[in-house]
Amino acid sequence: MKASLDMFFPLYLRYGIKMGVACVTASAISYAIGSPYAIWAVVSAIIAMQVNVAESLHAGFLRITGTVLGAVAGVLLLLVLPISPLVMMLAVFCIALICGYLTRYTTIWPATAVAAVVVLFTGSQQMQFGDVEAITFGLMRVAEIAIGVGSAFLVSLLLWPVRLVDTLRTDISMQFQESARLVNVLLGAFISGEQQPYTLLSGIEGKIWDNHERLNKARKHESFLYHYEHKVMDVQVMTIDRTAESLRSMMEALNDYDEENVDPQISEELRILGDAIMAALRHLGSGNPTAPVPDLVRGLTSGVGQVESKLIRMRQDGRTKAFSLHKILQIFAFYQAMRLLAESLLISLERMEHNAQ
Repeated sequence: MKASLDMFFPLYLRYGIKMGVACVTASAISYAIGSPYAIWAVVSAIIAMQVNVAESLHAGFLRITGTVLGAVAGVLLLLVLPISPLVMMLAVFCIALICGYLTRYTTIWPATAVAAVVVLFTGSQQMQFGDVEAITFGLMRVAEIAIGVGSAFLVSLLLWPVRLVDTLRTDISMQFQESARLVNVLLGAFISGEQQPYTLLSGIEGKIWDNHERLNKARKHESFLYHYEHKVMDVQVMTIDRTAESLRSMMEALNDYDEENVDPQISEELRILGDAIMAALRHLGSGNPTAPVPDLVRGLTSGVGQVESKLIRMRQDGRTKAFSLHKILQIFAFYQAMRLLAESLLISLERMEHNAQ
């Protein structure tokens, strides 16, 4: 069903249709209540309508909060200031200055500035002819903007709703698959003695902050509308964090080598450990990451044990003497990054199984 929907109505086509429906709804409600400024309801619907439900709710909250503050400020200024072009310009300058500065603390202030200026200018023009009472005018502007925001939110919620947590879950699944691929690439490069560009990790590393930001927004804005197991998402996001750190360490160890290209003599054992790590990453990014996977746990534990046993035998047999000190440090640094990644995956698998209970 979802595949068919995406085929005939791609995400941003649906988004465009929803925005159009929200604008028409806001306009119709405004005309129904006799509002002469339906345009503000339509503009508010456009601003508040976002791709997913959480972003729509967040944008609507900022718009409504900022509008109420701006309308109050605009009404107070209409009541106390003389109506003249020079005074209005000075008032606009002060509003822009104050709201622009306060934006460093929260993002509601641009909406506050817009509402204050709209109420101030349009209200002053009407009051010159005695056609409007300041407080009533300000309340009507708030009502129109509330209509626009409410229309956007209802359309976002009822027509093809896109949950932020679902898009994040899909994206994280892809990140786990990409992490498994990168482990394979870096391990193959280490065994063959080839450097890799650091830009190889930019995709995963660039998602870290975005993962946390979107998860926080989903928890804050969608948790009271939809039920989802946020603890599972917490584990996945933290696992991606640790995986990115380990991949960075593996990359640094790989690229920190001298001219010699010596067989590390633990290629087979590293490959076994790498296969176990990749299998664990793919499982954690699957559709059922909380399922018990004793084989994966055994594989990770056994993989670490086999590498360490091989390193001990190499030292006892004197085979490490064939390596330069630089090469020894490189081998141990690369293995240490893999070992820490394996241990963090074991912790993640344990937490996933605990969340399933």
